[in-house]
Amino acid sequence: MGLLLQPVTSDDDFKELIECEWTSYETPYNGFKEIYCPTLGTGPNAREESMKECRERQLADHKGDATSHWFKVVDSDSGQIVGGAQWNIFHENPYVNGVGHIEATWWPEGEGRKFASMGMDQWFGPRGKRMNKPHVLLAICFVYPAHRRRGAGSLLLNWGIQKADELDLETFIEAARPGIPLYSSHGFREVEEYWIDPKVEEPSEEWKQLKEKIPPIPWTFMWRPKQGRYEEGKTALP
Repeated sequence: MGLLLQPVTSDDDFKELIECEWTSYETPYNGFKEIYCPTLGTGPNAREESMKECRERQLADHKGDATSHWFKVVDSDSGQIVGGAQWNIFHENPYVNGVGHIEATWWPEGEGRKFASMGMDQWFGPRGKRMNKPHVLLAICFVYPAHRRRGAGSLLLNWGIQKADELDLETFIEAARPGIPLYSSHGFREVEEYWIDPKVEEPSEEWKQLKEKIPPIPWTFMWRPKQGRYEEGKTALP
């Protein structure tokens, strides 16, 4: 069985692609998925309906963003999508005017939206300090659990690394802990650990329930310098 890296060029790909994304982020559990793509409701169709909303939103975001490049990894025997990634290429500083507040409008109004909006701000906030320059960003990366350790992650990574080297740009990743060994093996360095941990002074019962469902989420800011060249004590960290 072989794996093929292909650009996502069809809207139809997004159904299977986002289903793969959800399954990948559920095993192991990635709390950020519940902020960015929550399963809302409790009925038998809650997961499917929530996934549909997430799929349509991600597709619309991709179409409206000239910096966005989605790729899929396909099993050559079965034709199944087994992994995916979204790369963003910024030829100019995207944060000249700062990052700004992100309102999680995909959540219903109320405590859930407030919680998710704070989480989004905690995730995106460091970008204004760390990524305020032309760069390449790995925004999303996932591999279906049954197909891990076959090289899919490396295929997805190598496209962005090669593009960054062609453009002579730095590359950034906001890494969940399980992905750090893979990224490190491709020349990315750990710069700083951050946490998504929304807090209020007097939490309501609903807020406490959200904290139980979505405990603090660690993520690590990772960086690959231009051309992968790094000298300890000489190369400045972002």
